[in-house]
Amino acid sequence: MWWLKLLILLLFAAAVVSLFRGLGALMRSDARGKDSGTARALTWRVIFSVAVFGLMMLSAWMGWLEPHDVNPTLRDGVPIEQSTPAP
Repeated sequence: MWWLKLLILLLFAAAVVSLFRGLGALMRSDARGKDSGTARALTWRVIFSVAVFGLMMLSAWMGWLEPHDVNPTLRDGVPIEQSTPAP
């Protein structure tokens, strides 16, 4: 499902952009204490990150995305042939 991977990538990119917008707002802010947009930008970053995580969990639960096999002795459920070290 290419559209799902694209959506996850776009949400991740939006989270990164929002993170840098928060950094820019933090660097521009003065010491007077007025709202500089840092909290707003970081709130959007959290929203985008939660959306990415939720979408990945939903898609794994629905079977749209399948996690990789993490067992080092099996590949697609078949044992990997391992050579024995020479004595």
